[in-house]
Amino acid sequence: MDPRVPSASVQAEIVKSLLHARQVQDFGLKHLLALGSLRLLSLAGCPLLTTTGLSGLVQLQELEELELTNCPGATPELFKYFSQHLPRCLVIE
Repeated sequence: MDPRVPSASVQAEIVKSLLHARQVQDFGLKHLLALGSLRLLSLAGCPLLTTTGLSGLVQLQELEELELTNCPGATPELFKYFSQHLPRCLVIE
């Protein structure tokens, strides 16, 4: 195991810190895609994320829970898209 690469549990803790991160934008989400083993992600209260940016999260196929409460870019169409492409993921509106 490479000591420079954080373990999955450390990665999850890093992502949890995005909760209510008001400056997170779509570009920042692209960096999360490198965390392929990510299982829990909360982007609640992130007002600058768009539907387009959020839709890229379907690449995180190991995701089990995704929280998008108070996230304006999270539309009904996006939730349907997630249900089709991330069927094992609980998406919290």
